[in-house]
Amino acid sequence: MSRVVDAHIHVFREPSWSPESQKAMPSSWVNQVRWFDMDPEAAEARYRDSVDACWDPDGARTIARMDEAGVDVSVTMPMDRGLLTGDRGVVPFEEKNEGYYELTRMWPGRIYSFCGVDPRRPGAAKFLEKAIVDWGFLGLKLYPTAGFYPDDEIVHPLYEVCRTYDVPVLLHQGHSGGRLKSKYGHPMYVDSAAADFPEVRFVLGHGARFETWAKEAMSVAIYKTNVHLEISLWQHWASVDDLVRTFVWIRDRIGIDRLLFGSDMTNVEVSMTLKEWVDVIRMLPEWAKQLGFRLSRQEIDLVLGGNAERVYRIPSENGRG
Repeated sequence: MSRVVDAHIHVFREPSWSPESQKAMPSSWVNQVRWFDMDPEAAEARYRDSVDACWDPDGARTIARMDEAGVDVSVTMPMDRGLLTGDRGVVPFEEKNEGYYELTRMWPGRIYSFCGVDPRRPGAAKFLEKAIVDWGFLGLKLYPTAGFYPDDEIVHPLYEVCRTYDVPVLLHQGHSGGRLKSKYGHPMYVDSAAADFPEVRFVLGHGARFETWAKEAMSVAIYKTNVHLEISLWQHWASVDDLVRTFVWIRDRIGIDRLLFGSDMTNVEVSMTLKEWVDVIRMLPEWAKQLGFRLSRQEIDLVLGGNAERVYRIPSENGRG
């Protein structure tokens, strides 16, 4: 059985690591992350309390949640959104990435990281190369809704680094709140990038969000075989019925080998705990049977970890990729 890999998490070591302060969080977030059938006032209070308690200076709270959920490995995704939201009051992106490197050193074999850098930053490609070569980062994290299209030529030097070092790129996909601009998160612009860089493994973060452009993301993945889907945040939009039908459709039209488990965990509970989200995916073969479909344990094992191990080139427990 493969290790369970959470392909998309965040660790905020202290308040300046968050891209926005608690007060600046879009009001829509209260409904986005509320537990089902919860009174709106109770949902807002729970969310505010969760944000207050999400800081994790040394990663210990993250590891505790992983242990509770049976997650063996998590991969952090540093966010560089400062060119849109402003760098003032937020830890510099270089320091943030180095802080994630420190976490990988604190928790070897449990926490890995991608490099988060806006392609418009001076020296972005050199910084990415340093993160891969010197720090052992596994890939590139891009946040297009900060104001750039994934197929813009300004991003090409970063894709060239990914191609040279055979590492993947995960892009935030789907809508974004606050000052972020959702149009840049449409998966069609990754289709163009994937065509220009067929050797690069592209991962559509959040699967372009179940509630918005997931179908468009799946259509891109059908025709671009170097495009993969990652399902973080689906836990608070998709029912069990939705998940079964979508997983079966992806298996039969795209391939189950291009679907990755993720949570977008920040130590803020999102509709369900990390353990509950893992358990839901584990139970899909049984629920599929009840709905008249077929999903095998082996297929779900690939989604829960085997695919991420391969796509991210996560080192094996004996140190070999």
